[in-house]
Amino acid sequence: VVQNDKFEAMAENNRLRMIPLPAPRGVLFDRHERPLVVNKFAYSITIVRERTRDLKSTIQMLAAVAHVDVQAIHEIVDRHRRDPVFRPITVIDNATMPQVAAVLARQLELSGVEVIRMPTRAYPDMGAHLFGYVSEIQESQIDRPEFAGLEAGAIIGQAGVEKVYNAQLMGKDGDRPVVVSSTGRQIEELTDFVVDPVDGHRLQLTIDYDVQRALEQGFRENKFAGAAVLLEPNTGEVLAMTSLPAYDPNDFAVGIDGAKWAALNADPLKPLDNRLIRGRYSPGST
Repeated sequence: VVQNDKFEAMAENNRLRMIPLPAPRGVLFDRHERPLVVNKFAYSITIVRERTRDLKSTIQMLAAVAHVDVQAIHEIVDRHRRDPVFRPITVIDNATMPQVAAVLARQLELSGVEVIRMPTRAYPDMGAHLFGYVSEIQESQIDRPEFAGLEAGAIIGQAGVEKVYNAQLMGKDGDRPVVVSSTGRQIEELTDFVVDPVDGHRLQLTIDYDVQRALEQGFRENKFAGAAVLLEPNTGEVLAMTSLPAYDPNDFAVGIDGAKWAALNADPLKPLDNRLIRGRYSPGST
């Protein structure tokens, strides 16, 4: 009552903002508990349309300071035009440190633009078709039963083990509530109300790291294209499997660009096809 004017101004000018804390996916291990697929942290730059004073000018300034194509940002935002305006739209994946610094230095000018620390997948230089890859959920996938509860922007497994065990590997995102001013500047972090993210389940495969690497080295050193699998005859466990040529799953983890995607699809050797499980060949000697 005594400080009514002060608190009324705070109520009108300050807002509670929930900063998402993405959950890391579960780590993949080989049969001897050696890590195969792990997580690393990268930075993403997002736009929250609800908090922008002028979306068009914000996009133009962001493109200028981050040295990216302004039309590319417009296209990303346009793809998410049906999303709620309060939901962050990731416009730059795997942002470089100069890009992050440029955005943070212009927070007052770039209203609605945020930098988020994101866990991303780090794949070894082998087993592309075995592990598969992750990427942002597509609009056509959101209504599927297996993705119930997921929203636009969620990262899911799109191929290989990442796809088959997606539900187990996905964690549960957390939240970090902060108080921000009317200009978007963070004033206070409400540490007592932080909800920590929960990591996805760790998954141990029957794959043997050394056998997998030796198998693929043999193909590459002899410049062979094809597929192979090594099984434990007593149990049927897969010790190693490959299909070559392949792609680099790390390109998808940070958001593959249009040129690379077009090149993969145009390649006559079809590196996106898993020859081991999709190829049709005449039966031969066992």
